[in-house]
Formats: sequence, C-alpha cells, structure tokens
Amino acid sequence: MFKLVFFICLLLFISPSFTVEKFNIAPNATYEKVVRDKLVYHITKVDMDPLLEIETIISQNRLSEILKYKNYDLIINGNFFDPKTFEPVGLVIKNGELIHLPIKRGIFGLTFDNKPIIDIFNINLKIKVDENIIPINAINSPRGIDGINIFTRYFGKETQIRENASAGVDIEVALEDKIPSLGKTSGVITNIYYGVKRTPIKENTCIISLGGTSLKYLPLFSVGKKLEIISECTPQIPLKEAIGGGPILLKNKEIVLGKTEELPFDDNIVNSRHPRTIIGTKENSIYFIVIEGRKESSIGVTLKESCEILKEMGISDAINMDGGGSSQKLIWGKLMNQEIERPIPVALGIRNVYPYTQPKYLAFTENDDIYIKKGDKIKVELLLQDENYHPYPIDTSMLTWTFSNPILNFDISNMTLEGIDLGESLLTLNLNGLTTTKKIFVWDFVNLEINTGRDQFFLGDTFIPKVYVVDNFNRKIELPIENLKFDPKFFIKNREKFTAINVGKTNLEYTFNNLWVSVPIEIFDKKNIIFEDFEIDKNWIIKGKNYDISSTTYTLTSDSYSGNSAISVTYSSQTNNSFIYLELNILVPQNITKFSISLKGSGEGWIRALFYDNDNQPWVIDITNTSSFDFPKWTVVERDLKDLKPLTSKVLVSPVFPIKLESIYVVGLNQMGVKGKLIIDTIRFY
Repeated sequence: MFKLVFFICLLLFISPSFTVEKFNIAPNATYEKVVRDKLVYHITKVDMDPLLEIETIISQNRLSEILKYKNYDLIINGNFFDPKTFEPVGLVIKNGELIHLPIKRGIFGLTFDNKPIIDIFNINLKIKVDENIIPINAINSPRGIDGINIFTRYFGKETQIRENASAGVDIEVALEDKIPSLGKTSGVITNIYYGVKRTPIKENTCIISLGGTSLKYLPLFSVGKKLEIISECTPQIPLKEAIGGGPILLKNKEIVLGKTEELPFDDNIVNSRHPRTIIGTKENSIYFIVIEGRKESSIGVTLKESCEILKEMGISDAINMDGGGSSQKLIWGKLMNQEIERPIPVALGIRNVYPYTQPKYLAFTENDDIYIKKGDKIKVELLLQDENYHPYPIDTSMLTWTFSNPILNFDISNMTLEGIDLGESLLTLNLNGLTTTKKIFVWDFVNLEINTGRDQFFLGDTFIPKVYVVDNFNRKIELPIENLKFDPKFFIKNREKFTAINVGKTNLEYTFNNLWVSVPIEIFDKKNIIFEDFEIDKNWIIKGKNYDISSTTYTLTSDSYSGNSAISVTYSSQTNNSFIYLELNILVPQNITKFSISLKGSGEGWIRALFYDNDNQPWVIDITNTSSFDFPKWTVVERDLKDLKPLTSKVLVSPVFPIKLESIYVVGLNQMGVKGKLIIDTIRFY
C-alpha cells in the first residue's frame, strides 16, 4: 500500500488531473478513468444511438450475476433501497412498465423517443371499477395495515404484507398490457383469495391486495369483472425507463443542490465524503459517473464537491444516485471502481447491439505511458475489439512481443511486467497481425531535495521547508517534514514552521530510502551586519548588455576595506548604452531602512544598485549620479532605502518587502564606450 500511495502521489505531483485509462465500449460510448488529487472517478459518456440500448435492470443479486442471462456492456447502480427488505426507494420504470412509485425526489428517465430527462415526477395510481375510483397506495411494496397495493411479477413470486398488517384479500387480475407510468391498462378479475398473507403472482397478472379499512372496497370486485388501472403523471411525459435518486445537483448548468424542494436527505449523505454514482446529461449525451471513495487514493466527495466537478465537465443536468458501497460500475462484467460487489435491486444497463465483426483493434487499456518502479511488478491489460468495439477474449499464447531496451521482464502468461533496470523502453505486442505499442519507464528514487527558499536567514525569521524525493526522470514527490533533522540550538519547530533562534552555521538533513541530503544554513543578526565582505570567491556572475566579455573580469584583491579581501571588477564596452552587472542576490531583512557600500577605483559610467521586491518588480537607487566616478581611497556610500525608484513602472509607489539586492551595476551612455576599475567591499544593511 505504501508503494501504491507514493506512486499515485508521484503522478498527481506531475499533473493535477489526468486520464489513466480510456477506451470505447461501443461506437458512441467511451469509458475514461480519471485521477486527480486524492480522487479517482470513472466516466462513461454515451451519445444517444438507436443501436445502444439503455434499460432498467431489476435484480435481487450482484450485478455481475445479471450477465448470466443478459449481456450488458455497461451496468451502473441506481436507486437507494432499504437494506432489510431490498425495496427500492423512488420511481422504477422498465420498458414502459411502472414498477415502483416515485417519492418527491429526482429521477433519471428516458422517453420513448430516447430523450434523457432529470426531473421530479409525481404519479397517482388508481383503479376504476365500473364508475368507482379507488386510490392505490403503492405498487410492488409490502401492504400495510389499511393499504391497497398492487403487485406485479417484478415484486417476486408472491405478495407480502408488513409485520404489523393482518391477513386480507388478494384479487388476481389478468392484464391486457403492462401498467404504464402515464395512461391506463385494462384487466379481468380471475380469482379472489380471502384471508391470505401471501398469494402467488402469475405471469401477465397483477394482484390487488386489500387490508384493514380498505376491505370496504371488496364488494366492488368479483370474478369476471373488468377494471382499469390508471396512471396519472406529472409532468405528463410517458417514460420508457426510469430510476429514482436524488438530490438533483444541476439544472441548465446551474447548481440547484438544496433548491429543488425534494424530500430531505440525511446530513451525512449530503455533507460527508463518500463514493458517489451520478448521472448527468449534456446536449445529446449521457454521462454515467462513479467516484471512488473511502480509500487513501480516493477519499470521495461531498455533494457540493461533486457539483463543482460536474460544472468543470460542462454537464447541463445531473442527479445523485445511491452511493457508498452501492456505488458500482461494471464494464463487460468487470467491477471498475471497487473490489467488493454489493447486491442491489435496481440498476441501468447498456447494450451495444451493433453487429459483431472480425477483431480489428488491439490496444492497452492504460491510456498513458506506463511507469514501473525498479523491482516492482505490475499487470497490464489488453483489449481486443472489432470495428464496433465488441470485446473478444485474448489467447496470450498467441502473443509475440519485443522490447526496444531490455530493462524489463515480461511474463506473458499473466501479462506481468517487472522493472529490472532504470530507463525507457518500447514494448511492442503482436496478435495475429494486429500490433500495439506502449512506452514503459522504469524508475527509482535517486535524489533528495530540501527547499527552504534561501540559505541565509536572520534571527526571528520563519520558513516552511519542503522536502522532495526525485526519481531518474526528475519527477518529484513531497515528503513529510516530520523526518527532517535539525539542530534545536538554531531552530524551533512549530508543526511545519521553523523559526531561527541563534546566530551561526548549521545544516538541515533528511534520509529516505538510503538517500541522504544535507543543506547548509547560515543565520545572522539583523543589527548592522555585513551582508557581503567578499572574503571568498563565490563564482560571481558578471552579465550585461553591449560590454566586452573578454576584457570584463573580476578578481579578489587584498586591497580591502575590511577583512582580508575585496572584489575588483575591471570592465569595458565599445558601444552606446552599455550595462554591466555584478550579480549578488542578497536578501534584505524586514524593517531595514539603509544600506552602505564601500567603493574604491575610477572609471566611466554611473553606479547603481538594482533591487527586486517580493512581487518581482525591479527597483533602483543611484550610488553615484555622474557619468564617471573617482574614488582614490576607500569611500563608504550610504543610501536610504526610502529613495528606491521603480525601474520600469511609473505607477508603483513603494516596493513590496522583503526585497533583494540583485546586483551592483555600471551604466554607460558614452558613444565611445566606457571602461574602468571598480573595487567593492563591505555591503551593510541597517
């Protein structure tokens, strides 16, 4: 698990969101697995197509069991349900037949002309006997004490009453047609069962179950009598397929969570992070989305967070379905989002009814390049499909393969790759003339980095260090700083924040996977200290514009203002408008108002100091103000930082602290060029 988590973190550090698998399950249906920071979700986009059949599934088993009697390419869970009775909550319609009545919550449905709809539906179910109208309490739900319920073959083999209900009368009706969500059907009473708690439900019949005070309607029924079952639906849209869920999340691309007047949901369902199943629509497409949760790699989402994801995807309308352990997506019988399959009563299935042809495509299910840690093994998956994307079994004994670089082992029998050496290789697979390739990178951690932003601090400064482990492809993951070693004489640590408490030189150290790194840190007192005394050669950089590179150099000289050495810069240029910079990069502490610099030498051009503020804006201050300078002996020049002027912007008033002394530079505006020698020592801030 540790390796898996680090690998996922590594990928997430490279990209905030990326697709790890993508393939077609039909000509107008694609599956995509997306990974982002601590979130994994599975998207199936289906463009409406008469050769893609979408239908409601009624089941008492695991979804994979359904494939034994009907071949679905995609199955996704639907309604919430009572875990004790397995009864679904809300509307269920299959092939135009009303199976369960809605409650005041959203539904996803398909019209008879294959138009998707997400809305709140209300259905009133009635029986008409002669001129008498009898209201029905429920369909395919155990009858209560005084209820009138209808049972069809979708409920099970026989009727059922609730624990607190008494035996009643069950009326068997031979139906002319199925019970619709909008409209009516007729039937003839074929039998009446008295004093029963359970009655068998025969094919093409329904049972009208009466109990308690509802027995007052019994005189209206007799064997041979005709009746009508009437469904009144609002809105008046006949539905071919429908499943219930809620709450509705989006309508017309706007978040409507909490604004739809649906029956309330438990706060845990709404505001806690869970696995989610969501159905969305966009133009003529349906999106079946399952978000993983309750894992280290995917923590799940709240309903508000799911709304934000849907808006990012450009979804127009969307509804939440049952989630948690019920949240399941199967493709070709394989559970895509979790390990354990839970039985559920209602789902949606999609069948690709395009004709089968000869295999045409061989591909890896992995969408991107494959990264394997040296010494690890991973299993790869191949997909063999015809031109209409029907899957075919693969005989691995018929596969041939080659590596462009022999840095891996490949066990073809179980499709397992093992990284044995660092580097990059191309795997080529061939099956009966069909070929596919995949780039494979074998990686390992090779380096550690500690990033503190700078290596010099002042007493009282605070910083939050970052530690990274780097692989051979220069990809990084951030490591916990709890394992960062430091000397408590120099720093105190409060959670992730370090504070400098003593003057001196110290180190920060980190060890991980046999890798070790040490970073030197120097802490100064803020009071009138020397920030640069040029005592050692730090490989100073001279840069600029229109200057003579060959004759512009520096050396350390013993002719110093303080200490043992100073830096002597000899420079020259041959053209107008030359700029010669000595790069210093000295961080200036907060609450500093002045700085001074010790100078000696003579030359052409005027001397300036270039600073950058915390917004990376350049600021300058003149050290000399004439076109030449002459310091025959050491001269200390002091400047007030209040005199800093913006170099490029006319609207800036003052720099954003902290600031950095980027360089001391000479500006030459002489048409014949400039030259000179400038010795610099003892730069102070106070």
